[in-house]
Amino acid sequence: MKRATLIAVMLCLCVLPGCKKILQNLAEAEGGAATTATAEAAATQLTFLRRPPKPGVNVNVTSKTNLKFTFEGKVFRDVNEDSAAVSVQASDEFRITKAAIDIKQLVTLKQEGSGDEKKSVSPLQGSRFVVTRGDDTTLSALDSGGKKVSAAQLSLLKEHYGTIFEADKTHEFLPTRPVKIGEKLIPSSDAVLKLLGQKDDGSTVIDGVEFILQSGTAEKAVFAVTLTFTTKIDARIRLRAKLAGTLDVRPKDSEISAITLKGPLTLLDPGGNDKGTGDFTIESTATFL
Repeated sequence: MKRATLIAVMLCLCVLPGCKKILQNLAEAEGGAATTATAEAAATQLTFLRRPPKPGVNVNVTSKTNLKFTFEGKVFRDVNEDSAAVSVQASDEFRITKAAIDIKQLVTLKQEGSGDEKKSVSPLQGSRFVVTRGDDTTLSALDSGGKKVSAAQLSLLKEHYGTIFEADKTHEFLPTRPVKIGEKLIPSSDAVLKLLGQKDDGSTVIDGVEFILQSGTAEKAVFAVTLTFTTKIDARIRLRAKLAGTLDVRPKDSEISAITLKGPLTLLDPGGNDKGTGDFTIESTATFL
């Protein structure tokens, strides 16, 4: 998301996989024994399968991010809330190629200092669209009446939901071998950047990360997550975040069904001196129907 204010740039750079990435994590509905991790493996270890999404999958997704920090003596607050229902209509072996998106809520709340809270409701809220990825990778969309959407609407759909139609790389932190309960995973920086939805362009550095498989069944694995990263805001400011929480994954298809992360933020100048502090929270869920 391209915005001019510092707070929005921070959100763009450090937001983890909320609605944009969770919406991407669509996989086939409950299947038979062939698609489910075995009960024996779930007792002490889990094998995470990778299966492409298939038509007929329906999922309700929600996401809320809350960022609050102080910079140069001024308090900034930014809250984003998303809610949508997604129905997969077509896919190939790598990605979703057509889906209906029913946007229930897409709201941003902003406040700077003692100023009034400003609420912004996206024009997409309350509408349903059918989005298709063409063979040339471009996206097109129809509204609920079957009419081609305007260029402005298409731009917003790409901004908020374009990653649904890209190959899902958020589960690349998972090994192909079985993972034992209690085992610690230390993913590569590249894998973590993909999970964060960030490009490996040098602007974001992973300072430390641990994923520990706390518990697991054939239906859900729960990882305890600690993550520290530093991202460049501009030539004079870097942001460092230290987050902790949990990540829920479905073993049968490696899709992320929930994520909760929160922790402190620090704004640093080129010399490493603190210029501001704050905190960040993200809570996202995907309910497969």
